[in-house]
Amino acid sequence: MHKFLYFTASLLLGLGTILVLSPLFLWWFIHGDYERYMWIINGPYPFSAFGGGPFQLWVGTGLLAAGFLFMILSLFVHKLIRNMK
Repeated sequence: MHKFLYFTASLLLGLGTILVLSPLFLWWFIHGDYERYMWIINGPYPFSAFGGGPFQLWVGTGLLAAGFLFMILSLFVHKLIRNMK
């Protein structure tokens, strides 16, 4: 049982870290090159909405919130493991 909980906690922490860093990567991917920016915003929805600031803000905020939630859940699982010993 402990191995599964350690794996779960590590997985949550790793996914949380990736999700917290993903808004930076997403912003770089969209705005890194003008031609790529035009290619993205001329695509179908939801890609066409990346041309506007509010949509990018909501996506970035959602990714950050999910990342922090996963990190907090990871801490709770670690605390659960510590209390089981």
